[in-house]
Amino acid sequence: MDKHTMRALHDVSTHKEAIIQRVRHQMHQESYPSKPKWTYHAVTMMITCSILLFIAWQATQPIDQVATEVNEGEKLPFTDLFQTEVEGKGTTFSQFFPIANYLSQAKIIKYYAPLQGFEAMQSVATSLGNAVHLTNSEELPFKPNIQEVYAVTSKMDDGSQQTQFQFSFKEKSYTGVDLQYINFTVTNVDRNPLADYVKSQNIEDNLGIKVSSVELNFMNPLLFREMRPDRGFTYIYYNYDEANKRIYQMTTRANEFYSYYNGYVYHIGYQLDGDPQEVQEKMTTIAREFILGK
Repeated sequence: MDKHTMRALHDVSTHKEAIIQRVRHQMHQESYPSKPKWTYHAVTMMITCSILLFIAWQATQPIDQVATEVNEGEKLPFTDLFQTEVEGKGTTFSQFFPIANYLSQAKIIKYYAPLQGFEAMQSVATSLGNAVHLTNSEELPFKPNIQEVYAVTSKMDDGSQQTQFQFSFKEKSYTGVDLQYINFTVTNVDRNPLADYVKSQNIEDNLGIKVSSVELNFMNPLLFREMRPDRGFTYIYYNYDEANKRIYQMTTRANEFYSYYNGYVYHIGYQLDGDPQEVQEKMTTIAREFILGK
């Protein structure tokens, strides 16, 4: 018996006791009631029994009929959300930013089949509390035909448990090629990888590619690295092979955002059509809202 049924039965018991006490009070108001009074009490008892039967029937109904308000916004545990374990190899992480120094050390990795659809993505986001704020696909700078969320768990060198979620919006071709996409990857960490990182407006990696530092908030940077098709570090994200039930890694070039906030690393990669500057401005807003909320 689940907690919602227990709560419903408790409510039935409460109503039952209240009704019985009311009937007893009425029956003891007179020591020697007249015949009409007994008729009244008989009718009262019949009504009481009918009410009790109705309440008991309500308690036996499915939870979604009698306690839907309890389920709204409920945080489901990980095991209720992701139930199908699949094959996979390795984890994704930024090839440039310092977090790669220990995200790449993941061990005992488990992969789960991605959940499909925006509602499933929203359920996972809800389970993360205030760490994730999804943008509706209608507000994105392209029209995705795939919306899915991945989960990969692993043990780190220090024995801690780490869970990585990838919220993906993709425009796939009929042949399965990702034409446009935005991937929001969220990973719990025990320390801020950017704590000692130099905040600068003109950082360059060792290949000469500029890394811009835009403000997430007054304490945390939101780093941006522009895609250079001819050179630079690769961008890696998860994709799913439905036929073979396997998570695999896509290796490509992409524009990347990177930040840390309240115990999570946020790594956002995208490839979108349109004017690069306009797209970047739009994506900067979306990245901030994904992390902080509107």
